[in-house]
Amino acid sequence: MTDHLLSKGARGRPRRFDPNAALITGRALFHTHGYEALGIAAITEALGIRPASFYAAFGSKAAYFERIAEAYVAEVLPLEAFFRDDCPIVDSIAELLGEAARTYTTCSDQAGCLVLEALRADRSGEGRRIAMRVAQIRREKLQAFIARGAPAVAFIATDVVTVTMAGMSAAARDGVSCVCLEQVAAVATVGLRSLIEGSA
Repeated sequence: MTDHLLSKGARGRPRRFDPNAALITGRALFHTHGYEALGIAAITEALGIRPASFYAAFGSKAAYFERIAEAYVAEVLPLEAFFRDDCPIVDSIAELLGEAARTYTTCSDQAGCLVLEALRADRSGEGRRIAMRVAQIRREKLQAFIARGAPAVAFIATDVVTVTMAGMSAAARDGVSCVCLEQVAAVATVGLRSLIEGSA
């Protein structure tokens, strides 16, 4: 079995399955292969466990992906890290978009955003429904942050940010470089600055 997914037990006792390590492994699997293409057999083989153990730990493939997607948006580009009280809204957005450009291009076989790519690749079914729910929660949080400093244009500014990030994610998946995406982020920020400052 896969050593990093099994916690060490006392001498003579079998080591126990580590669900947290399984979530990390699952993130890489879904990011690389997509929701629809990844079956239970491939998941359990990568985790080094039997299907029965997988279902006992997570309930279903959908529930497993949902936990992974929720953890992903909490850990990767967390909005709270960018939208601070001491930072102007436009500067916060600029930091978010710039960091997205770098994050989306860090690993070639896991390029883009896990959640946004699930929306783009899985046109129907469980994976898309889960990704839509997680993405919508993130969008609402983003809009609330923007509304603190630019309430009059919070909705359209949120649209610009989310559409820009979706495009950057897709482009990263297609092999576009970090430098190019950083330029896209900078151009988008210019437009957002004009929009937000013009609404003041």
